[in-house]
Amino acid sequence: MASLVKRCWATGFSLRRRISAGSRDFADGKMTMSTCVDSSPRSRKTSPWLMLPPVIEDGGDTVYKFYNLSEDKEESFLRNSEVEMAEHDAKFVGSSHGWLALFNRRNNNHIFLYNPITGRHIKLPPIETLPGPKIKGVSKLILSSSPDDDTDECIAIMTFGQGDRLAFCHPCRSTQWTPIGELFYSDCHESYLIDEVVYAYGRAYEDFVYWGRLKLFTCITQFEIDLFSLSLCYPTCQLEDWDLSDPHSPIQITCSGGERGDRKRFGFEGDDEWIDQNLSLLDKCRRIPYLVYAEQQDQLFIVIRFVMDRVALDGSYVHIDEIPYDPISGRLLGDTYPYKTIGFCALKVYYRPVNGKEMVDEVSLVQGGSDSLDGLTMFIGMNHSFAVSSADFPNLKPNSIYFTDANRHASSIYGGHDIGIFDYANKTLSPCYCYPCVDDVKSLKRIAPPPMWFTPSLGN
Repeated sequence: MASLVKRCWATGFSLRRRISAGSRDFADGKMTMSTCVDSSPRSRKTSPWLMLPPVIEDGGDTVYKFYNLSEDKEESFLRNSEVEMAEHDAKFVGSSHGWLALFNRRNNNHIFLYNPITGRHIKLPPIETLPGPKIKGVSKLILSSSPDDDTDECIAIMTFGQGDRLAFCHPCRSTQWTPIGELFYSDCHESYLIDEVVYAYGRAYEDFVYWGRLKLFTCITQFEIDLFSLSLCYPTCQLEDWDLSDPHSPIQITCSGGERGDRKRFGFEGDDEWIDQNLSLLDKCRRIPYLVYAEQQDQLFIVIRFVMDRVALDGSYVHIDEIPYDPISGRLLGDTYPYKTIGFCALKVYYRPVNGKEMVDEVSLVQGGSDSLDGLTMFIGMNHSFAVSSADFPNLKPNSIYFTDANRHASSIYGGHDIGIFDYANKTLSPCYCYPCVDDVKSLKRIAPPPMWFTPSLGN
């Protein structure tokens, strides 16, 4: 193995670990179970890693494995045995600033952060502190910064429950989660009944990202895009900024919006040839938006992922009318088909000051061609989405989107497999690491837990 953490048990454990991009060591890291003691040095920026499925060694120890893209090698870390119980059967729900976020529905809905490099474990407030339905789950969780770098100011934000509602906490200070945003719409069509209380499905919060310069979280709500007219629909799709520095007084700024049914056209010159050529196929795809903040340029992007929900072995789209029925249960066998990403389009979001607030002024479609993404390399998936300059990491492909799976359908025989690299300049897909390209449908199989991007030192 590339580098193995050595542990000795006395009053805690110590480790010495050389991060591949430099010669820095992490020494004498003290593990904490429920408190935040700044026990590890501040991180330094390194190349993004791809988190691989953990491996169980012969002795029963679990080893976390990562692929270092910049240096083309694997990194390995022995899991801290004192968090084995909390992590057993837990689901990964995020990766942010060098920390993994896990949710354990079977262990009292335990939510916690774990740093696989230092072995630190931070227990977050119970999900039961949130109001609303009894049926809860965590979809995605990110941080504003690493708790190691900014203990007092670190904020965690997540989507939870039916409809992907928003909540936040301060990992080192909060005893409960604070719900924010419009949890429910009273005029929604769908609803469900729990304890004789009707809860209406509201708009979903699709994604969120932390904007370092403004110290705000930016969120995008349920996404609708009309590819034929190249327009966004409001108010279903909105961008919201949130100042969450005060846990008792969160401040919302709706920075884009309009009346129901309003549309806002993208501001761009010319046509996008790739969209025009694939319009019929793209219109059949599920569209997943990601917010990507490029810190180097102080630029916000909306990156739209096009996913075919059902793919035949020859790569063609399977219409719902073509799905066979199970002769015993009578249900459609839709889960027997893999899904795959076929491409992306990116939008630049431009702001302007209005009455002391930053409001969206223009949303511009980024076209293909050389330097189409300004030389950036983007990373999206279950992680907090981010971009790095390819000039800093020559082994990364410039003007490309590295993506991992965001599948949430546990019942499917597939999942975790939707991994690859999309070259935005020439609109082509290629494989990442040892995983087959999504174009090779016959080689696709379930990967559990799904790989995701990990930034060992994204914090300042």
